[in-house]
Amino acid sequence: MAELWIVEDDEKIGLLIEMTVRKLGHDTLRLTDADALDRAVRSGRALPDLMLLDVMLRAVSGFDILRAWKADRALKDVPVIIISARTAERDKVTGLELGAEDYITKPFGVRELQARVQTALRRVEAKPALLRCGPIELRLDSREVFVDGARVALTAMEYDLLLYLARRAGAAVPRQALLKEVWGYGGGDDPSRTVDSHVKTLRLKLGDTAGEPRFIQTVRGVGYRLIAGDGA
Repeated sequence: MAELWIVEDDEKIGLLIEMTVRKLGHDTLRLTDADALDRAVRSGRALPDLMLLDVMLRAVSGFDILRAWKADRALKDVPVIIISARTAERDKVTGLELGAEDYITKPFGVRELQARVQTALRRVEAKPALLRCGPIELRLDSREVFVDGARVALTAMEYDLLLYLARRAGAAVPRQALLKEVWGYGGGDDPSRTVDSHVKTLRLKLGDTAGEPRFIQTVRGVGYRLIAGDGA
């Protein structure tokens, strides 16, 4: 099961897309414009496995959103399918050149949309199970971590914490988001300083320090940021 974000300002079409995707067993988050999408990204929740994006949105077009995502180190690997009423060849070429995984024109057939979504998700799953952030390398299939080529032994929770930060490398991740997404807590404060304690041990194992961070930077009043080095 995957999570898909749907960015569509037409409520009827958005609901149709959502129902179509949910019939495949996937989770969805429906958003109406660039502002709502930005809030979802900054909320600290896990990024989607696939985004379905309309072009003709209010204020900021889908093409501009796509351009910004593909230029962002933390977002560029999220595959995007454009779903648009713009059928001109130049629009399709523009979308694909900007990095879209696929381009579907409206009106679309339900079975066609389902097939395109499943095909895109299979391509995502077929990608090498490897995530690099500068000298840090996470091997997703074996849950191993290497720094400068040397293996680093982490606990399961430390690995999950690092993986979540790595998938949002360069972005400030709130403590509350880490509590919810990594530990499964409902939110609120962290009186036992669970997040801070795990970050401290993770830093030690990575050979990092809070004073002169090479990897994990403290964002005062917010949480933490994994520094996105070359190769992230």
